[in-house]
Amino acid sequence: MAVAPALYVAAPTLTPSRFGLVTAADLVVPEDRHFVNGVQFESNPSGPAKLTAAECLETPGPDRTVPDGIEVVEADPIIVYNGFTCRAVGVDESEMLDRARKALTGGEWAAVEKALPLMTADTDILTTAAVSLVKGIGLLEDHLTEQYGGVGVIHAPRHVAMFAAERRQIDVESGRKVTALGTRWSFGNYPNIDVDDEPAAVDTAWLVATGAVQVRRSEVKQRPAALADALDRRTNEIFAIAERTYVPSWEAVQAAVLVKLTSS
Repeated sequence: MAVAPALYVAAPTLTPSRFGLVTAADLVVPEDRHFVNGVQFESNPSGPAKLTAAECLETPGPDRTVPDGIEVVEADPIIVYNGFTCRAVGVDESEMLDRARKALTGGEWAAVEKALPLMTADTDILTTAAVSLVKGIGLLEDHLTEQYGGVGVIHAPRHVAMFAAERRQIDVESGRKVTALGTRWSFGNYPNIDVDDEPAAVDTAWLVATGAVQVRRSEVKQRPAALADALDRRTNEIFAIAERTYVPSWEAVQAAVLVKLTSS
């Protein structure tokens, strides 16, 4: 008895994951196409204001001092791409371009998160040994207040979200995950390594706090953009990619803590 072939249907809709950098960052529409070369900006004045004695008092206060110079922040571009190779017969140009774009958009934010230079020689390491998750969050909140003064972002490996939720350290504000003090959470595809690229021990994780994050990105580029250029007629093979340039940037404040995820 003959068996009828399976019906060919559309694949399930792929919904990109939420509550990582895509949610925590401010997506900025580029003002100038040259942003793909990287950006630089004058950092906002940060940290607490200073105190001195009132002039009417008998004992004068200390001399007034302020920071020397204006700090300039630079951010480099990141090119993210994905695509496919196949020998399928009957793939037209529209299908080729659509599949390459889907290959990119399904995982582009995870690629950006993994590439962020969060653990560098300039990162302030606030703990030399792992502390509790709640204490680690508190240390980062203190640092952001003392060194920044604005609403920052705490970047954490994605699995940390489960432990933070268990300890009631996640609130929701305007569609974002935030701490009890309103600092934005980014639960992303971060590599969970120290400044020497060594992975964190089992049941520990690195949390990194930064200032507010802006992300500029280009439109998707298709390479090649025509089926005739993507098709190798010798092998009947199609090679197509889609790519986009990202430039993530944040204020100079950057601090990390190592936290314990389990109580045992």
